[in-house]
Amino acid sequence: MVARTTTSLWDRFAAFDPGLMRLTSAMRAVLGTAATLAVLTALRAPETALVVGGFTAMTTSLAISDLHPRNQLITLGLGVPLSLASLSAGAALTPYPTAAELIFLVVIHVAVQARRFGPRGLGLGIFGFMAFLLSQFTQARADRLPQLGASVLVAFAAVTAVWYCVGPVTASEALRRLRHAFDVRLHDVLRDTAAMVATGQDIDTRGRSLQDRLDTLHASVLLIEDFLDERAADEDTEALLPHLSRVEVAAQRLAVLAVRAMRTPEARNDLAERTARQRLAQRIRALRHQPTVGTPCAAERCAEGYEGGPANGPTGSVLVLDCFPAVDELAEALRVLGPRDRPAGRRTPPRKHASLTFGALTDRDTDTESLKRGATRQAFQVTAASALAIAGGHLLSPHLWYWAVAAAWVVFIKNESTGEVLLQSLRRLAGTVLGVVFGYGLAALVGGDGPVLLVLLLLCMFGMFYTPSHAYWAVTFFITGTLGMLLALMDTFSMHVLLLRVQETALGVSCGILAAVLVLPTTVRRASDEELVGFLRVLDRLLRTVAAGSTHTVAPTSWVRAAHDLDQALESFRKACLPLTHPLTPQRRRRHHVRHLLELLEAGAYHARSLAATAERLPTGHVPECATSLTAAAERAHETVTHLIRVAGHGPGAASHMARPTAVRALSRLSEEQRVSRNWLSPEHRLLLHIDRLDATLTALVRALDPLTVDPHRTTAVPSERVDILLPHGPAQAAAVSCAVLTDRCERA
Repeated sequence: MVARTTTSLWDRFAAFDPGLMRLTSAMRAVLGTAATLAVLTALRAPETALVVGGFTAMTTSLAISDLHPRNQLITLGLGVPLSLASLSAGAALTPYPTAAELIFLVVIHVAVQARRFGPRGLGLGIFGFMAFLLSQFTQARADRLPQLGASVLVAFAAVTAVWYCVGPVTASEALRRLRHAFDVRLHDVLRDTAAMVATGQDIDTRGRSLQDRLDTLHASVLLIEDFLDERAADEDTEALLPHLSRVEVAAQRLAVLAVRAMRTPEARNDLAERTARQRLAQRIRALRHQPTVGTPCAAERCAEGYEGGPANGPTGSVLVLDCFPAVDELAEALRVLGPRDRPAGRRTPPRKHASLTFGALTDRDTDTESLKRGATRQAFQVTAASALAIAGGHLLSPHLWYWAVAAAWVVFIKNESTGEVLLQSLRRLAGTVLGVVFGYGLAALVGGDGPVLLVLLLLCMFGMFYTPSHAYWAVTFFITGTLGMLLALMDTFSMHVLLLRVQETALGVSCGILAAVLVLPTTVRRASDEELVGFLRVLDRLLRTVAAGSTHTVAPTSWVRAAHDLDQALESFRKACLPLTHPLTPQRRRRHHVRHLLELLEAGAYHARSLAATAERLPTGHVPECATSLTAAAERAHETVTHLIRVAGHGPGAASHMARPTAVRALSRLSEEQRVSRNWLSPEHRLLLHIDRLDATLTALVRALDPLTVDPHRTTAVPSERVDILLPHGPAQAAAVSCAVLTDRCERA
């Protein structure tokens, strides 16, 4: 019983924190800081050295965001000389405040410019900024520089010892944890699906919960993809991503069919219908015992759950019976235990060669240029905001002005548009106010008990790193609590200081918002339009790859990588639109419109993933019998994407005058699509199905972005018409439709 409870709790941790990355980061921060303080205390270092050492140890966990252990070690090694150099410069300039502030602005500009090099550049920028800020916080002098430098070295040594001696995490262990998180989240999806099928009631509430489960499952796949991109690619890891993608697509398809079946009220009280639903739920529950890492006994339990299935003659509505082949498909995907179990002759080409087949190299160059432009623009914004914060901070407090600079710096991290900066600023201010109340209450309760204050400081630090980054107000809450405990330990704690903290934070975020509005501003609409165009370009490359791969020997795994590039582009668009989709946004009409766009893009991304996963099942070099129709359908969808790029790239707010749409979740939209006969389950016909559905989704996207567009050559069935559709169109019909659509759009253009 105890072992089962422990396993269940561990699985909950794995689902909440994929790969236990936040837990690992929090434990490293706490243990590294505690070890640093213990060593410096044993060496009888002064109070200033303790602050420098503890702050440096905490900064290492804040700055290092690499997923791969090898990359973490590289960033940590580069951070040592950079921190020493920045600390030395700050200490040397402390007697000259004006010069120190000017050099601080230069450091800020360079640190933000380093973001063009990706996560490592962001981390190194944090090292440089925090070290210089630390020199001003402690009023370090050049004569004490050897002592402070030694504290920095002790901090890095202690952190390295903790990271790689106390429970080191290898690359294989990190990947195993990520796959376990995937298994746990898949377990949650199957559990909710089985519960919905078994009860057949409360579809709306259970459907929303199931959509959330699918979103978390997809997030774990993206995290595994990011990890595999960081580590050295080999044959085994290259084959892992298509395998997980196929499992994810099969699970989502089962959820879509289950929601569709449960939304139909017919024969709900019929005995045969209830029996079919119970057998379906039994099969889905059996899949929960077959994780992707797989064991023979698990496979046996899964097989036992299949007794009494459709082969033994279940009866029920056709929509319920449609779910049984989806269960079989997911079971088949789960039986592929790993890359080594793949059939012979299905070798994955090296990633660098496969990426060239769909133009990822050109896209990478484009992304790099965009990243450089964004880093340069943001460097000027942050520098201007910091200059204003320095000037205003001195008016509030000549000694604590750096708090305003820190607030102005932080609100720009990983944010691009003015709306994102505003949202981050409000979260920062709310977390600071709540943290001040929390810190004052704890300090007043504990009094001057040093050991208790130290324990509370480490607990607040743990909460700072363990809290998810999207809950930034909570992160700021724990940061302010940590600062309160630190001030209490240094005997400088007072209510006046905490109120000054709120004032400096308010000043810093105000300077950040002002700089975001006045200095090279990027509006939310512009940022979202750019990300939407990026999404459409990735989709365009995917469709070109489909058109080429259906008649040539293009590796189907290229489709999988293109589909995952599409997922990354969708996440970027979702982040850019976050200020518009936030519940507190005052523009309700735009919020519904953006949510409608997200719904359509999520549905399109699902069909793209399904397309790639289906193509991955085809033998390498296999030319489908329906290649001509597939190519025609892909070209037709490609023309629609081209038109969408032109609409999204010209003129903001193309759909500003359209009626407010009804935004639903992607799962609901997918479940409303027309039913397809079970006779069309071959991989080749599945390719045509998803191309056709993708084309219909793009047509709806055209209407959402350009409501004046009327395409008489497209026919879209009403979602409620649940009939079997006949696929595909003949090659001549598809080509004629493509030509007509192209001619019509050229005339309008």
